[in-house]
Amino acid sequence: MDVSVILVNYNTKDLLRQCLLSIFEKTLMVTFEVIVSDNDSKDGSLEMLHEEFPNVIALQNNANLGFGKANNKAISVAKGKYLFLLNTDTYLLNNAIKILFDYMENPQHNRVGCCGGDLFDARGGKQASFGNFPSVLDAISQIGFYRFYKNYYNKHISAGAINPDQTIKEVDFICGADMFIRRTLLDQIGAFDEDFFLYFEETELSYRIKQAGFKSVLVPQAEIVHLEGGSQGMETFNFFKTSVFAKSRKLYFKKTSGAWSATFVTLIFMFQSFLLFLMKGNKNYLKQMVAIFKA
Repeated sequence: MDVSVILVNYNTKDLLRQCLLSIFEKTLMVTFEVIVSDNDSKDGSLEMLHEEFPNVIALQNNANLGFGKANNKAISVAKGKYLFLLNTDTYLLNNAIKILFDYMENPQHNRVGCCGGDLFDARGGKQASFGNFPSVLDAISQIGFYRFYKNYYNKHISAGAINPDQTIKEVDFICGADMFIRRTLLDQIGAFDEDFFLYFEETELSYRIKQAGFKSVLVPQAEIVHLEGGSQGMETFNFFKTSVFAKSRKLYFKKTSGAWSATFVTLIFMFQSFLLFLMKGNKNYLKQMVAIFKA
């Protein structure tokens, strides 16, 4: 088996169907299996899989395990030489799996541990497809200082970067929406850290990939639509998601840079939320500050 395509699903039946249709339509000249790790969906996702995609391996989890743990369950049964971790809110625009497979098969790329494609929104606009590892400098820059070095920030500091061209390039990490990873590497360094429920688990895994001496590479010739990637305004503020995001961010810094950095970054983002409240008068920024504090 060349590739195991792995999707984690949680009540995204229609998106899952669209993603699967694109996989089976676009993927040619490579052997692959598809595994869906379902986090106890209540929207008929499993019934849809059994009826419309009987060849897909469906794993039924008895609770919402989060992103990393659900992926790990699928990884444990996957047979592919490579693992393609794909979000259900994506769909392939071309034979992306074959393109990424061929890139990884090139002997010159044997130190590439993970690669991914270029991400677009539904209208063809670019989405963030890779990023630089989160840092204290990034947190400080987000207060507003990035405006003084915007080009440098976007290229060397920002944790979410839009690909500017068709050049294949080494990056710190690939967006978790489409990670194409060597199975042998995960056997060596371990899969996702299950301390993360959601957010930053792909970043932490990419950090360990780099620590092990392997690279992450963007291959923009592989093209994928990612429907969720845009940021949401504060009018759609979600306390739970904000809290989970802040908790995972703090955990990432604690694991990679130590407790002091984790605390300092938390204080920076609390300060940023307070400044935004003063500037815009939107009380949701105060709620955001509380969510970050409680994380």
